[in-house]
Amino acid sequence: MTIKEAVLKSLEDFPEGGIVREVYNNILAKNIFIFNKDAKTPDATVSALLGDMVKHGDVRIKRIKNEQNVYSYYLSKFSDNIEKKGASAIPKSKTFPTFQERDLHPLLCTYLSNDGVMAKTIFHEKSTKAEEHQKWIHPDIVGVKFEQRKNKTCNSLFSAINKKDTLRLYSYELKRCIDNDYELKKCFFQAVSNSSWANCGYLVAFDINEELRDELARLNHSFGTGFILLKSNPYESQIWFSAKEKSLDFNTIDKLCGINPDFEKFISRVEATLTADDKHFEPTKDALVKLCDKTFKTEEEIREYCINNNIPLMEEDNI
Repeated sequence: MTIKEAVLKSLEDFPEGGIVREVYNNILAKNIFIFNKDAKTPDATVSALLGDMVKHGDVRIKRIKNEQNVYSYYLSKFSDNIEKKGASAIPKSKTFPTFQERDLHPLLCTYLSNDGVMAKTIFHEKSTKAEEHQKWIHPDIVGVKFEQRKNKTCNSLFSAINKKDTLRLYSYELKRCIDNDYELKKCFFQAVSNSSWANCGYLVAFDINEELRDELARLNHSFGTGFILLKSNPYESQIWFSAKEKSLDFNTIDKLCGINPDFEKFISRVEATLTADDKHFEPTKDALVKLCDKTFKTEEEIREYCINNNIPLMEEDNI
């Protein structure tokens, strides 16, 4: 028996649907399948398999989100049972009414910090009133990364010769959910506009209809803006498409500095860090870190934050 056959057999015991953990535990309890002793995460294998079956259109299986916003899987022949449970227990669409888009900022900043990017939220409401209508010029989050060599002497030489090449500026447009092609186009081109000034621009979403992946690939190829799928455990976030690097647009940077104090202060700290000598580089960089958004240090902090802010934990966090 294959793992897929074991999963289907286990689902026979869940006429009203079962989450991954229940399906996996049922396989173990009834000895439906014996996992390889060397398998470190067999439960994750079951989770991935269920997701792939749905993604690739396996007609034998379906899924919904339960009241806890966690996927519940069931055999297609049990569809009538699911419908009889009533619409009140099952959200019909991907909506997250209990948390705000900005509640996701600490998760994204934590993910970025793991790659050495220092990131800061730009509060649009602080912009000068005359420019506040220009919504498609403000990034949600800005980031900076300084390329450094491990050896101090080598790093000093590298910085002296390639000063401008030690710096990368990033722009991020963050969305809770992108569910259809219309939403994708609107969000993507907002990201294109908001990131025109940066070396690299990204659209980020907490949830997205995976059927849009091919269209995202086309847009990324044509316009260069990348895409990040953000997870409630930020370390599990995925770069679907990397951003294409481009030169900084100083005309737009100048405009943003003139209308938004958050952005101007960030650019000022970046410039101070870039031009600092070896003696003052680390203290100046520390000042930049303090200006940027706080990040989480442990996964327990992340989980507690998500629970307190009603951010749905991903399926993998509940198996």
